[in-house]
Amino acid sequence: MTNQTPSISPRNPDFDDDLAVWNDDYSGRYKPIDYGQQFDDQWRLFLEGKRGFRDHTGVETADPYIDDRIFELTGIKGVLERRKLGPLYPVVSKLRRLADRERRRDVGGRLYLAPKFPIDYFDGKRCLDIGCGAGRWTKTLMALGAKVVSVDVSEHALRSTKRFNRDAFRLDIFDIPARPDMQQVFDFTLCWGVVMCTHDPKRAFANVASTVKPGGSLYTMVYAPTYHASEFVRGMRRKFHRDHRTAEEKIAFVFEIAQDPDNAINYMDMLNTFYNWTIPESVVHQWFLDAGFDNIVTLNKEEKENAAWHVLGQRKRS
Repeated sequence: MTNQTPSISPRNPDFDDDLAVWNDDYSGRYKPIDYGQQFDDQWRLFLEGKRGFRDHTGVETADPYIDDRIFELTGIKGVLERRKLGPLYPVVSKLRRLADRERRRDVGGRLYLAPKFPIDYFDGKRCLDIGCGAGRWTKTLMALGAKVVSVDVSEHALRSTKRFNRDAFRLDIFDIPARPDMQQVFDFTLCWGVVMCTHDPKRAFANVASTVKPGGSLYTMVYAPTYHASEFVRGMRRKFHRDHRTAEEKIAFVFEIAQDPDNAINYMDMLNTFYNWTIPESVVHQWFLDAGFDNIVTLNKEEKENAAWHVLGQRKRS
């Protein structure tokens, strides 16, 4: 995401133009903002251990949570715990279930993806995590044997991810075309919840896709035109941005509306962005096709309520 700040405040498609669902005809219409500040507070609060911003599926990097992410991708349970505990794993796992710890790890929701990745799919692959945030997917891929490059524009996101991945640095998603060292070099690129929060998701996706080498794969997650395009969410976003000016006021509002205070980060994540596009599934698939990908699949197609699209594609070899 870009850190460029325009001299004039740009139009907001939702608030100014009543647009919440992306159409590629909008490409080039809107302007960038200072994206580096948008998510920084939530990663800072995570590092500070504030309730509502830790112990959450969307941010936590402790081993039990990484095991949950590995299970979501592969269907294999307890990969890290088995490595660490060996024959004691079944006993410890049962005690944790009895103590209700697994249920508490549900805060933020879980993913139901199909088809699953083979457990050795990432082993030895060179992977790129674009918009790495606190680093949960970076750590997950590393645990599965990948060599990962992690990039973000948030200071505290990078501070968090650098705790376990040295190869983490600041990179603007719109600067990728100017980086020859990033062009078609990765076996697997993951871009989770990023492109829809930019002024031009179509261009952002094309930049992300350019990092994948022939035969490599790209996994992206974007909001679907369902929950996030609802008047309920759009109304909350208007209040968040128009009625609450300081960071303290915005955080207080998040806790006010969160049904569960431990889930505050989910509300912060969807409210604090200037751009909050939702993307039709057909549009995402067309982006993949336009970028030279095939074998395109929506991994969460069978979910009952698709608040987001999780789409995987493979770049053609020729």
